[in-house]
Amino acid sequence: PLRRKVPTTMNLSSFFSDQARKPSGWFGSIVMPIVFDQGNAFLNRLVHTLMEVHPDDRVLEIGCGTGKLAKMMAKTIENGIIEGIDFSSPMVKIARRKNNRGITRGIVNIVEDNFDETTSINIPFTKVCCVNTVYFWKNPQNTINKVFDILEPGGKFIVAFEDIGQLRQRKISTDVFRLYRANDVERLLKKGGFTNVHIE
Repeated sequence: PLRRKVPTTMNLSSFFSDQARKPSGWFGSIVMPIVFDQGNAFLNRLVHTLMEVHPDDRVLEIGCGTGKLAKMMAKTIENGIIEGIDFSSPMVKIARRKNNRGITRGIVNIVEDNFDETTSINIPFTKVCCVNTVYFWKNPQNTINKVFDILEPGGKFIVAFEDIGQLRQRKISTDVFRLYRANDVERLLKKGGFTNVHIE
C-alpha cells in the first residue's frame, strides 16, 4: 500500500524559512501575514519611533510585508511619501489593501519588485528602513551600498533584526537565513559609508 510521507523537522524548518523569506501560495497568503504582524509587532513599533517621520519625508521600507509599518509611518506624511517594496505577490496585495487610503491620497506607494534589482522606486529618500529582512540579502554589502546611494546626504537608515542568539532558539534553516551579530551589521554599514552608526 502507498504511504504518505511524513515531513521531517528539517523539511518543516526549510519550508517555514522559505516562506519567511518570500511568502507564496495559500500558506503565504493566509498564515504568514498573521506570523509577520504578530512576530514583527515589537520591532515595527520600535522602528516607527526611531524613524521620527516628518510630514515631508520620503521614506522607503525594504521588504514591507503586510504594510503595517508603512501604514503607521504614513499617518505623519503630508507632502512626502512612504514607499514599500516587496518581492512577494501575496504580501504586496495585502500591503496595498491595508494602505488603500494612503495610496488613494498619493502618500503611499507599494511596489512589487526585488530591491537589489529594481529601477522602479522614486529616489532620493530621506529615510530607509527594514524589519527582519537583512537575513535574506544575497549580497548584504551590495544592498547596503545601494541604500547609501539612494539616501540624501544626512539621511537615516534603520536595520531592525533579531541577532544570532535569538534566531538560534528558533527552528529556522541556516540555508535560508544568514545569521548576524549586531556588530556584524554595524561593520557592514560602516563599510558602506554610513557614519554615526550605533546599536539601539
